[in-house]
This record gives sequence, structure tokens and C-alpha cells, in this order.
Amino acid sequence: MRPVRAFGALLAAHLLSFLRSKAAFYWTLAFPLFFLFMFGFVFGRGSAEAASFLMPGLFTITLLSGSFFGVAMRMVTERETGVLRRLWVTPVHPVVVVSAHGATALVTLMLSLVLQGVIARLVFKITVAGSWVALGVVLVAGALALIPIGLITGSVARDSRSAPAIANSLFFPLMFLSGSAIPFAFLPGWMQKVARLIPTTYLLEALQGVMVRGEGLKRIAGPVAVLLLTSLLGVGLNGLLFRWESTEPVRKGRLAIALAGLGALYAGAYFLAPALRMSKPP
Repeated sequence: MRPVRAFGALLAAHLLSFLRSKAAFYWTLAFPLFFLFMFGFVFGRGSAEAASFLMPGLFTITLLSGSFFGVAMRMVTERETGVLRRLWVTPVHPVVVVSAHGATALVTLMLSLVLQGVIARLVFKITVAGSWVALGVVLVAGALALIPIGLITGSVARDSRSAPAIANSLFFPLMFLSGSAIPFAFLPGWMQKVARLIPTTYLLEALQGVMVRGEGLKRIAGPVAVLLLTSLLGVGLNGLLFRWESTEPVRKGRLAIALAGLGALYAGAYFLAPALRMSKPP
């Protein structure tokens, strides 16, 4: 029971810190709405049909940005300010610390996504062709896949100066290659093949399946399975790469294991996952 109690205490502390932070409120809740209105009015031109088609990409960008710039930076900041050092002298296991950060990110990201969805429904009259329950399952699976990768970024980054560079070097390829910013069908063929090696592609495929094509969970089981496997692998890799202090070096052997594990998972997805239906022009 001790790990459970420690997890609960850390989760409550993180959520309380979030509620007290104006910056966290802005970046988590207000800033994503900027993208919503930009996508809706500029790219969608106020059309309900166009906005509904763009929402899967917007949801993917929100999950991606929250996982990298929210979670990773929070981990680095706590390491630099000595918060993790103080936890080090307690019997708290690193997996508990990482899990509490991940659970906090999951709660705040779900709040952000719900707010986006409600505003999009009220302002742009978006529709969901499939089940709202299936949409919720896909969004949670996407968060569970991307948050651990953000946590890994926070563990690998040496300090607050290197963390944004690492996060940006991952954020933009994951956004553009997946088709979140540019429709996937418009990407060159070779780029569509490369995109099968990243998690956001499977998240967008599942979201488009539910929201645009009206598919159920059985139909999108392949992409959802890839996301869940990413989550399970990511949790284990975070236990390997976690560091209590900035002066503690990143263990290159463990980093190589993490990269090899993710590489093996997506190599398998490349060859075994079904064809991406979003590659067909709308």
C-alpha cells in the first residue's frame, strides 16, 4: 500500500500546483483554444464539415504539445530546483514519481481536450461520425502513448536549456509526418512510409477513423493496439532512464535499450499494422 499512498500524495500535490499556476492554466487550457480558432476560422473557414475533418489533427497536436512541452519541462524543472532530490531521501520508488507526473498530465490533458471539444461543438458545430465513447477511448490511448515519451524527454534532457531543443526536435517531425498539420493524403509516398514509424500517425488514423469515417473500436483496433503497446513500453523505459539530479549522467546503455525498444515496436508496426486509410484523399 505504501507505493499507492505515495502515488496519491504526489498526484494530489501536482494537481494542487497546477490549480495555483496561472501559466499552467494558460498553456494547458487557453493556448490550445488559439489553435482551435485558427484551424476553425482560417483553415476550416467556419465550415462545420471542414472543422470536423480538421479536429483529429488538432486533438493530436494538443496531446503532442502537452506531452512534450508540459510534462518534459516539469520534470526538468523539478530536477533543477531540487524537488526530486528531496524525494530521493524518501522511500519513494522512481516509477511512482514518474507515474504521478504521467497521471497529472493525463488529467490536465483530458481537461484540455474536453474544453476544446465543447467549444468546437458550440462554435463550429463539429460532428463525430462514430461513437463518442470510441473517441474517448482513442484520446486516452493517445495520451497514454505520448505522455511516457514526454517523460523520457524530461529524463534525458540535462537542463532547462537543452529540454526545449530536444522537445522541438521531436515535436515538429511527429506533427508534420503524421498529417496533423497537413492532410496525410497530400504527403509524398516516401513520407507516408516513414510516418508508419511514429506514434502520432496511428493516433491520427484512429481519430480520423472515429470522427470522420464513423468506424468503431473493432475497425481501429490495430492503431489503438500500437498506442497501448507504446504506453506499456514507455512506462518501463521511464524506470530505466529516470534521474534524481541534473548532475547524474544519462546512462548511454539504458538510452540505447530505450531507443532499440521503441525502434523494434515501430518496425513491427511498419510491417504488421494494416494499411492507413487516411492515405486516401478525402
